[in-house]
Amino acid sequence: MPVTLLIAWQLDDSYFRESWGTAKSLTHDTLLLFAAGALLFAIGGMLPLLLSGGRGRHAASPAAAVDTGFLRRCCVVLYRLTIVGYVALAAVGASRGARPADLLDALTSQDAFDSTLRTQFAPIAGITTLTQLGIAYVVVAVTLLTRESNRYVARRLVVVVVLALMRAFFLTERLAILELAIPAVGILAMHAARRGGAGRRLSSAAPFVLVPGAIAVFGIFEYSRSWVFYSQQRGGSFLQFVIDRLAGYYATAYNNGQIALTYGLGSDVRLPYGSIEAFWTAPGISQWDLYGRLTGRYEPDDYAYLLQQYGTPEFNSPGGLSIPFVDYGTAGGLVFFFVVGLALGIAYLRWRDGEFWASLVYPVALTGLLEMPRYLYWGQGRVLPSFVALLVIAWLARRSTSTRGPR
Repeated sequence: MPVTLLIAWQLDDSYFRESWGTAKSLTHDTLLLFAAGALLFAIGGMLPLLLSGGRGRHAASPAAAVDTGFLRRCCVVLYRLTIVGYVALAAVGASRGARPADLLDALTSQDAFDSTLRTQFAPIAGITTLTQLGIAYVVVAVTLLTRESNRYVARRLVVVVVLALMRAFFLTERLAILELAIPAVGILAMHAARRGGAGRRLSSAAPFVLVPGAIAVFGIFEYSRSWVFYSQQRGGSFLQFVIDRLAGYYATAYNNGQIALTYGLGSDVRLPYGSIEAFWTAPGISQWDLYGRLTGRYEPDDYAYLLQQYGTPEFNSPGGLSIPFVDYGTAGGLVFFFVVGLALGIAYLRWRDGEFWASLVYPVALTGLLEMPRYLYWGQGRVLPSFVALLVIAWLARRSTSTRGPR
């Protein structure tokens, strides 16, 4: 966050217009407000670690007390539900006119910018949502694989990852693969740290490898997402384009947050939306349009209108550091960041100290931690199914270990 805030602060209006097609609305006062929110978030996250005094550092693996048979059964259920979701997604796309030839054309042309696939495969709440249980499957499967070698679970893990890669490429949904990779890397890093020695040193050095790696992955997907289109208009080198594009995703996210704060979304007393979007877009609630009935407005349309008028629809990230201020005001937003940081700090401490529920939940929350400059991942509907599934698994595991006899 400090690096991306600094980039947004240094670049001027002419650079915003030339590179990303939007005026720079972001003010220094708002940047300071975002920085204050990030600082309170960090303080809240560090407090549990400071107060713990280092007790229980890297305790035994939390999965060690859980029966491997139980974890295998969880993998089976989660995998089957995930596949059902992907079958439903394929059926939805076919019903809207998608054909295998469209996928082949996108693959051969390496150009997904003007593709209609995103519209044809647009998700339906409660049906295609099951694809998101792939996150929970990865968490449980990788946790199991740190305890035993299981080719059956590993092969299914590959299937889930390949399906997510297809979404990332054909539907330009890069987050679909990131939200699988980040929890897996987190689990493996903690496992290496617990083993000590070279594993702990490797996990400590991981950021120096993963940050350049993340930029490389971004460039790979950006090639078909936008480079093939823009290279015909602007020219220039691919590396320069990738760096500029990556900076643009963060800088325009902060800029969009300023637009939302300035032009209406946060100007009156209203029900929060972005921070609890998962509730408003849940099956049943979204079909009934509960938010619209209560407020007389439809938040996605309002935000899209603001981007049309003052920003650019191409860079539409709302900015994770702005959403709490839009939803709760200045004071409420600052409190929000401190409380959420405190909750994540507690979850991390419990995972480090060997509690099973935290070992399931925190790796998923880690994705939101890394993506916070662009959006508030924890409040989105795409992550809710996995959070619920993993909490249910943690409850069942605790129940089974607290009773005597096989269950």
